[in-house]
Amino acid sequence: MQERHLKGNIITEEQVFFGTLSIADKRIARIEKQGEMRLDANWITPGFIDVHTHGIGPYGADVPQGPLGMATFAPPTGLTGVCPTLAADTPENLLAFTKEVRELVKSPNPQITKILGSHLEGPFIDFKHKGGMDERFVRGADLEEARRLLDAADGTLKLMTISPELDGAEAVISLMTQAGVTVSMGHTGCSKEQKDMAVAAGATQVCHLFDTFDGRRVEHGVSKPCLADCVLIDDRLQKELICDGIHVPQDLITLAHRVAGAEHLIAITDSLAGAGLPTGATFPMEGGRMMFMSDVARLVDNPECIVGSCLTMDKVFCNLITRFGFTPVEAAMMTATNPAKCCHEDHVRGLLKVGFFADIAVVSPEFDVLETILEGNTIYSR
Repeated sequence: MQERHLKGNIITEEQVFFGTLSIADKRIARIEKQGEMRLDANWITPGFIDVHTHGIGPYGADVPQGPLGMATFAPPTGLTGVCPTLAADTPENLLAFTKEVRELVKSPNPQITKILGSHLEGPFIDFKHKGGMDERFVRGADLEEARRLLDAADGTLKLMTISPELDGAEAVISLMTQAGVTVSMGHTGCSKEQKDMAVAAGATQVCHLFDTFDGRRVEHGVSKPCLADCVLIDDRLQKELICDGIHVPQDLITLAHRVAGAEHLIAITDSLAGAGLPTGATFPMEGGRMMFMSDVARLVDNPECIVGSCLTMDKVFCNLITRFGFTPVEAAMMTATNPAKCCHEDHVRGLLKVGFFADIAVVSPEFDVLETILEGNTIYSR
């Protein structure tokens, strides 16, 4: 059995050191420490996993063959696992999407980023907190529709975002949890009591913390805790963060870091179709065109208006370490380990650990992806 060896700054779940990682038969065979971290050495980090992305490159999750296109475009960004994400849509489109992802999961292509399953961000979303979702498709919690989606997914629905305050939400959360789906609370203005109800029913995650969240109320000069405050201090919940410094300002990322800790944070892109294209590229959208800048996607006709994220996970990894004060160990935790837990894949991937799949991103000291390895197979090489 032939082994392959990678040398560099290896990021394990506990420390970073210079050493050699050996790969054999799809898995990590050995990790040998050979010295302290070197500033001029490549990063050897767990392959990135994005559990919340609506599109990457010219591909969007909302069109046929879009999820496959996303996975095909993604390897140069260090992405080894992805959950294509569809926002609120018609019942027919949601079913078609879950079926399409199901077939891609069950017949994987080893040459592209692994599709781990689907993420449905809706449709059971509070209308007042719909954000950018199409109001025609936002609707109340429907247990029968939820059952149809589970049947269509056949075990491949990994994540569902729902607003806990909706009538019937508790039953849907319980159903999804029992089926092995991670339930995320999002697009919500729920009370602390409704949040606790959702957690008791099985919810374990929060969709893009701080985005579409109401701020604090002030009564007679006294600030009242808002939902984001209650979520931050609840260690039962994993919190998604869009790590571009725009959707969540740096001070709030620092707050989440200090209060929740990296072990309770999942870095996401929440990216749109067009993410990863060159700066200045434009892309069609309903009612106009958006332009992808170095930070976010903006309206061509009104550049001050933010349309959405153009992040890719390699940029997230870089931002966490160089801009937001996270250690490399914490950055790997947020970009790989915690997302793997969300997908119930943490027993085989998400860590550089002997016996785990060799899902690896090799990143230069300047944070350029040099190689992406999925289950021991190179799916991208610069």
